[in-house]
Amino acid sequence: MTSQNGDAHPVVDSPSSPYQQLRQDTLKAYETMYGSLDNHYSIGNTPFSPLSDLQILESGFGRLGVSDSNARKRQLLDHRRSNQYPFGGRDQGMNVRDYYNPREQLDQAAQRLWFSKDNHYDFHESYGSDGHRNSGVTGRPPYIGFNGDLVEVPLTSRNHNLYDQSPWSFSHVPRTRTNHHDPYTMNNSRAKDTILSRAKDVLESTKIQKVIVEGSRDIVDKIFDELKSHVCELMVDPVGHQVFQKLIEKCTGEQINQILDIVIQQPIQFVRICGDTHGSRAIQDLMRSLCSSEQISRFMETICHVALLLTKSTNTNHVISFCFRHFSPLQTHCLLQVIVQNCYQIALDQHGCCMLQQCIGKSPREIRDPLISGILTNSLSLCKNRYGNYAVQYVLEMENCQVAASLSRYLDGHYVQLSFDKFGSHVVQKCLETRQFNSRRIINELISDIDSILVDRFGNYVIQTAWVVSQDDMRSKLLYHINKNYPLMRCNMYGRKVLEKLGFRT
Repeated sequence: MTSQNGDAHPVVDSPSSPYQQLRQDTLKAYETMYGSLDNHYSIGNTPFSPLSDLQILESGFGRLGVSDSNARKRQLLDHRRSNQYPFGGRDQGMNVRDYYNPREQLDQAAQRLWFSKDNHYDFHESYGSDGHRNSGVTGRPPYIGFNGDLVEVPLTSRNHNLYDQSPWSFSHVPRTRTNHHDPYTMNNSRAKDTILSRAKDVLESTKIQKVIVEGSRDIVDKIFDELKSHVCELMVDPVGHQVFQKLIEKCTGEQINQILDIVIQQPIQFVRICGDTHGSRAIQDLMRSLCSSEQISRFMETICHVALLLTKSTNTNHVISFCFRHFSPLQTHCLLQVIVQNCYQIALDQHGCCMLQQCIGKSPREIRDPLISGILTNSLSLCKNRYGNYAVQYVLEMENCQVAASLSRYLDGHYVQLSFDKFGSHVVQKCLETRQFNSRRIINELISDIDSILVDRFGNYVIQTAWVVSQDDMRSKLLYHINKNYPLMRCNMYGRKVLEKLGFRT
């Protein structure tokens, strides 16, 4: 019998009722197997009847019905011992918290499957009590419980188009994954979205390069369409520039035009690419691929526009040097004019000075002679510069009589002045050592102010070089002035260096 609030009360039946008779038979069976039940069970000093415990258990199972919406919220057993499972000839009992409830276990298993980080299912669809699929339900799954009606757990695989899996099946069906890393699968949406990142990856880049080299025209075109808007980023990437190199080799003339338009669209961006270690190589790869005079003309126009900026670093210098080596003098005429007109400014820069030397040493005469002429014209000022003096010394080392004669015309009458300069003194020493120069004329000019040069911090090195290269008659003149200034030179740290060089006692 159940009250209005759902609580179960012991059912009192007549002694002759079948229900009472069945209960008594059960008690007798227990007594026969284990003795008197009343002697086995007690709480403290107060015995209790197992019959009452059986009644509570039966009433608890009676409350657990599929139509009872509050079954989950009610307490199935009170906190007394249950006499369900005898162990070792004695009923040890189980605590109610350890009581096995198959529906709760199934409920917990379902929740663990739903909220497991490693599960392979999404909540795409749900199932009603009639077993039909309710599609279109998305979002986080609700709490899975039993509220009176047995509702199927709405589990569907991401691959439900391939597997019509039962919603009650808890077996994990492996996902069928598309091979997104297959470089030949260029139509895959994920492959398109990550083609740039794949080109920057060391392993994936190798695969893409192989596809470009061995793939058909259609595949190369698809790769080009995906990467052409990212060529500037690709050119400066440590790995991606290799993909660009392979791609540019397979491009058609029209595709080269598209890349050229993107690269030279912004001059500052073009300079940034040329200044990068990998970008400089990529630009040279692009230059090799220019096949028409119109493409070369457009490229050289951009080069001439930013030529002074390109002389400010080693990587950009390689681009200018490559222009002179790869293109004809007619095609590089405008670039040469820009460099010659700004030769002095370029030579004052550390990297610009190196670029001038590279161009002079590796370029044909049509390019070399104008550059040498630009250096000689500004030689007097360049001699006093920390970087420009190297450009002047470089043209002297060419051992060209015409170059030496032209330089002497600019430096004659300024050797004494240059001897007092830190960088100019190096040029004077180089002039004394060069056979194409008349060292006698230089020494005669130095003697005019030798008293000051002998004790100068830079000039003393010029006198030491003059002593080494001078002939007997010129050495006698130098010895005369050294003896004349001997007392002063002994008291000067720079003068003593000259005396030690010549073997004088100090």
